[in-house]
Amino acid sequence: MSGRRESKPKKSALTTLKASIAAWRRVAPFFTRSRGKIVLIAVASVAAGLFEAALLTLIAALALALAESRDVQIGLIGFQMTLNIPTTLIVGIALAVLRGALQLWVAYLPAVMAGQAMVDLRTRLFDAFVGAAWPSKAAERDGGFQSVMLNQVRATSETIILIAGVISSGLMFLSLLASAVAMSPTAAAVITIVSLALFAVLRPLSRSLRRNSTVLSSENIEYAKTTQEVATLAEETEVFGATPAYRERFYAQLRAVQQPFQKVRYLSGAVPALYQSVALLVLVIALGVVALLGAGSIATLGAVVLILIRAVTYGQRVQGAITSVDEKLPFVHHLADAIERYESQPQRPGHQSADRIGDLTMSGVGFGYDRGVDVLHDISFSVKMGEIVGIVGPSGAGKSTLVQLLLRLREPTTGTYSVNGAAAGDIDRDDWRRMVTYVPQSPQLFYGTVRENIRFFRDGIDDAAVEEAARRAHIHEDILRLPEGYDTIVGARASLVSGGQRQRICLARALAAKPAVMILDEPTSALDVKSEESVQSTLHDLGGDAVVFLVAHRLSTLAICDRVMVVADGTIAGFDTAENLRRDNRYFQEVSEISRRVTAHRPAHRSALG
Repeated sequence: MSGRRESKPKKSALTTLKASIAAWRRVAPFFTRSRGKIVLIAVASVAAGLFEAALLTLIAALALALAESRDVQIGLIGFQMTLNIPTTLIVGIALAVLRGALQLWVAYLPAVMAGQAMVDLRTRLFDAFVGAAWPSKAAERDGGFQSVMLNQVRATSETIILIAGVISSGLMFLSLLASAVAMSPTAAAVITIVSLALFAVLRPLSRSLRRNSTVLSSENIEYAKTTQEVATLAEETEVFGATPAYRERFYAQLRAVQQPFQKVRYLSGAVPALYQSVALLVLVIALGVVALLGAGSIATLGAVVLILIRAVTYGQRVQGAITSVDEKLPFVHHLADAIERYESQPQRPGHQSADRIGDLTMSGVGFGYDRGVDVLHDISFSVKMGEIVGIVGPSGAGKSTLVQLLLRLREPTTGTYSVNGAAAGDIDRDDWRRMVTYVPQSPQLFYGTVRENIRFFRDGIDDAAVEEAARRAHIHEDILRLPEGYDTIVGARASLVSGGQRQRICLARALAAKPAVMILDEPTSALDVKSEESVQSTLHDLGGDAVVFLVAHRLSTLAICDRVMVVADGTIAGFDTAENLRRDNRYFQEVSEISRRVTAHRPAHRSALG
């Protein structure tokens, strides 16, 4: 196989135009609320351009009049006007003030548009993410959503300012050019033709800028994810050490960002600079043509010079803004990708109201993350209100997937999951959330008070319900010992609470709504023996009013369970009382024997330690 890379076929102008139109259609909805302001920017820009052209013409005529000590004579399109110097100064001041006011307005509108767009886009992205089905969220790598929310949205809002800049500078360029045409059609024609040719010549550089910007946008997302991992693993890194391999992984991501970043920054500066240099050359040529063919008068020639110089400046701004838009568009596309991905996988809302749960039943349920590969198969059981059910099994057996199905985070691939005889997926999701709660193995606290963490943004839970839940979770006394009691600020890495206290705060969070179904994943893994006994008492008392599922590895946690479900190899290998499973289920027998041996050796181990 030859090492030579095959050259890509060049795109025709029509293909490029179609691609640009398709890209615009995709991102145009982001600018919906900005359309009216864009029209205002266009009108104000044309007016500002005409005022500037008139002012430059006035300045040229005034300079000549002062040099010759006479009145100011202004000629435009065959129209002659004579003004005295004081009147000319007053008119000039008025034109400058009007142009300045319009320019301020043109600068203000894009800032308002960008600010509003940033809020709208982040709101839409947040709503899309929150409203997306769990599989879409679960597939998101840590830091991915944060990167889109921060970098891609910011780049998109900045694109609005750039597009407004293209419109404003472009229309002012055309306004000045139209004024120059009125004074010297030949010079204006020369600069117009050469400027268009210059844009065409510089397009390959702009396309290269867009390609590198696309790479940079992707690598920035990966960099954000890697950075998120650095923060998440900070404690583990402190323990195990930042090894050379660990550092190299981060350094490699830095280098991946470096190359496209350098190219983007170089091209962003090189394209406008190149345009400016060539544009000045074009201006000199145009003025040479004016000098050879004649401009009618020295005042007219001076006005044309000033107007064309300003036109070149605005032309440079247009080129610079277009270059920057090319740089930002990949970020806009990544934002569009994220929104489309989340909005294309919405949560299934359900349409059937429910205020109680009598039983939960799975019949022949199967599930696979990848098509053709089942993690669970032929899951069948029925649980009635008031039961406490333990779920055990070896790692990788499918327990976590079963929990996600029970919570309706995922839908079964095959079989049926029913509640009170009706399909669980048909129950209104708001009703479902009021009745079903969950305590994960690694419960999370957000930055806020203990009270707010237990309430968890649910308006129907008052302070009395918060404290009652804390008492039932046996964390009330611990909370009162905190510096500010229930008003103490805690968070993901709060040092004021231990791992066991964090787990019991999250247990209180689940209890606060008085749920009909509670699912707990290793609820006592971070608790001492006394706290574990207290929590077991809480769950035992709850058992008469709710269905409780306990995922556990420690048999002591299962002591309160009415029945235990053994999950092995993606199916239910046993579902009975713990006593019967010790007699009939091989896995449960092995776990029981291991637990017995550990318990038997524990006192001797403690005495050996002294």
